[in-house]
Amino acid sequence: MSIRWNRLSMVTALLAGGFVTAVWMTPVLNAAANDEPWKAPARASRKQNPIAADEKSIATGKAMYAQNCLSCHGATGKGDGPAAKDLEKNPGNLANPALWDQTDGALFWKLTEGRKPMPSFDKTLSENDRWNVINYVRTLAPKPAGAASQPTKDGGN
Repeated sequence: MSIRWNRLSMVTALLAGGFVTAVWMTPVLNAAANDEPWKAPARASRKQNPIAADEKSIATGKAMYAQNCLSCHGATGKGDGPAAKDLEKNPGNLANPALWDQTDGALFWKLTEGRKPMPSFDKTLSENDRWNVINYVRTLAPKPAGAASQPTKDGGN
């Protein structure tokens, strides 16, 4: 009986140790995964923005941005909003000209899906509002000289 008990105790201890290790490592592994470039799938990157980037769309996008994005990304999109200091990862710099390396479809996918600590906006913003936000966000990053109006890359930020 004691041999059986010792084996059972050993198996239980190994399983418990493995569980504790897995629970402890999950945040570490998630943090490492978040340091990888955030790439949209090719199919999402090819999606075209159906909303023209006119004054009305940009104004609507700016209002949606102020309500949903400004607290982390900041008023100018540099990732310096008041809530940014409390996040485990710095929000993306939407004022970086490298933003133009990403298609509207890639940005739309990221806004829709989210990635911790950024939430998904699939359920909180309508599809049109998300496209309007993309049109507004485009105004935050200066367009590099010679940049195409719509990039072909999937973006890696």
